[in-house]
Amino acid sequence: MLAYLARRGGRMLLILLLSSIAIFYSLRFAPGDPVGVVLNPLALKEVRDAYRERLGLNQPIYLQYVVYISNMARGNLGVSLVNGTPMLELLAKYGTNSLILGLAAVLVSYLIGIPLGVIAAAKRNTWIDQLATGVGILGMGIPNFWLALLLVYLFSFQLKLLPSAGCCSLQHLIMPTIVLAAEGTAVTMRMMRSSMLEHLRQDFVRTLRAAGLPEWQVVGVHVFRNALIPVISLAGLRLGWLIGYTLIVETVFNWPGVGYLLVDSVLRRDYPVAQFFSLLLVTVVVLANWLADVMYGLVDPRIRAA
Repeated sequence: MLAYLARRGGRMLLILLLSSIAIFYSLRFAPGDPVGVVLNPLALKEVRDAYRERLGLNQPIYLQYVVYISNMARGNLGVSLVNGTPMLELLAKYGTNSLILGLAAVLVSYLIGIPLGVIAAAKRNTWIDQLATGVGILGMGIPNFWLALLLVYLFSFQLKLLPSAGCCSLQHLIMPTIVLAAEGTAVTMRMMRSSMLEHLRQDFVRTLRAAGLPEWQVVGVHVFRNALIPVISLAGLRLGWLIGYTLIVETVFNWPGVGYLLVDSVLRRDYPVAQFFSLLLVTVVVLANWLADVMYGLVDPRIRAA
């Protein structure tokens, strides 16, 4: 088991190292730099060169990367070039908002997707099953940004029931949560339905029915408990999808979370903020998948030997 953990941990560290290099170099090679954003466009060339030297941007890129990694290793996470705010303060503020939105979306996905999947499986080939399947296909097929625009047009411009953007009341949270949870709800529903149908064909179900257990107990307790395992296993993989969609949703609804901050920092060429939060999101995804691999290895010894 220790060898398995070492292999998985080494692979995770390698991915993080390569990700840090890719993030660092992609920002440096993109057009523009912080000088054009922070300083007055009419600033003298000498002033621009002095500011660029103070930031270390006049050094070769590989030396800039070495300095960046050494500062990170010493716990110096840097500050924003735009407003001078330390990274931990930005994380506390924007990370809290992203956490609220993400948890709300996950909660909606499971509270709606799991019951819909169970009902669709129990009512297989009926109009209820067809309706639930249609909703699932629709939820997976509509792009998040398009759904966001539709909701804004309907509930903000036409019905005037919800604010089109902003933070951080319950009214502001409703539409971003719906958009962020749409595809997750559809995937959860379809997977739960497939898993339920698979277990309904198992021998233990026929045994329970022959023993005289009521159908609601067979389906709602025994089959449901076994069918829930693959849905839970998917949670680690869905974290990456959720983070990717959060960038779009927070930007469209002007929700001040990590995704919104990351997009804004890239546009402003705020290198420290963009690097830190990009690497943070990559770390969260890689760590979630590493934990999923570890759990699979604990459950199935064949995976540890692979």
